[in-house]
Amino acid sequence: MKEKLPALIPQVYLHYDPYTSKQLKGEKRLSRERMDFLLLLPYRKNIVIEIDGKQHYSENGKASPQLYAEMVAEDRCLRLAGYEVYRFGGYEFVDDEKAKRTVKNFFDDLFKLHSIL
Repeated sequence: MKEKLPALIPQVYLHYDPYTSKQLKGEKRLSRERMDFLLLLPYRKNIVIEIDGKQHYSENGKASPQLYAEMVAEDRCLRLAGYEVYRFGGYEFVDDEKAKRTVKNFFDDLFKLHSIL
């Protein structure tokens, strides 16, 4: 059972992913390599979890289509590199109790999807 438990790594850079670092061979492939969390599942399944504050999609308090486009373009690159990407809006974490339910439900559903536990 222990071999099926995932590892959750906070504030990680893509080149620290043990599987991807071998593939990259020192090459920088993605412009946004830092992830809020990297979840390493069995069978080399890797999941990126991002919690987006307004700095991800706005400049000077106004929505920025350019920042948003850059973010979704990088998500596409991560997906093409074999990662699943899940984003949460920072607003989902304003209320502690709601945040706890959101995180619990997400991991329950994710673990069910990937047959963990």
